[in-house]
Amino acid sequence: MRRLGVPLVAAILALCSGALLEVKGDDKEDKKPQKPEPPQVCVTLPLALRIGATNQFTIRGLNLTNVTALQFTNTSVALTAEIKATSKAEVPKESDAKKVGDTQVEVVVTVPSGFPSGTNWFTLASTSGVSELKPVVFLPATQLVSEKEPNGSYGQAQSIELGATVSGGIKESGDVDVYQFSGSAGTTVSATIRATTGGSALDSILTIYDAANRILASNDDSAGGPDSMIRLRLPKTGVYRISLQDAHDRGGLTHVYLLDVQVVEE
Repeated sequence: MRRLGVPLVAAILALCSGALLEVKGDDKEDKKPQKPEPPQVCVTLPLALRIGATNQFTIRGLNLTNVTALQFTNTSVALTAEIKATSKAEVPKESDAKKVGDTQVEVVVTVPSGFPSGTNWFTLASTSGVSELKPVVFLPATQLVSEKEPNGSYGQAQSIELGATVSGGIKESGDVDVYQFSGSAGTTVSATIRATTGGSALDSILTIYDAANRILASNDDSAGGPDSMIRLRLPKTGVYRISLQDAHDRGGLTHVYLLDVQVVEE
């Protein structure tokens, strides 16, 4: 076998080294720094704020750790929104971070008594840009009722008045929330869920029962979306119950809702 001379071996090694350096250089060119992305809001916890009160308000989304300001679109009546903290947020098991968020902003919102009720819109701003407009509901403190646990059975049903809006959540898989109200024969009532419109992960099912726990009406989807709505003329004077659950028996932090139970004027 003919042996290679030392000069030839050195030349081959030099060529190989140059090729390796060229590949490494290409790798560096491929790893370009990513452009910072603006804040993206997924869901607010809760979905509604009380007028005439100071509210603890958590906003979940993407790219929120460097948020510096929150701005509401309705500025006819001044309110105070103070950012308390920004942080990473745990993504619930089997959830998509792009839908439920992996970062959050904790805000204290003080809403004066003269602030108009209804849906408002807000944006979050950071050094990387401004988020798209997202809705949040403002309601009088006398109308907005918080869910009270335990309320997972007929015997534990939470009593509410007609005209109330309940702010609650399906907190775990298989959870059911039950409410009860009193109504008069011939009165038409509506029970409406607002959830996915505010970014909630809840796919609701609503059911109304009479005092003997017989089903009078039930609804899964309405108005072309997963939020539920029932309109019912009460057959007799007495107590009625409403049950609410997730259509897939899921639950968690982001399965929040607003339940409106109103008298329908005919």
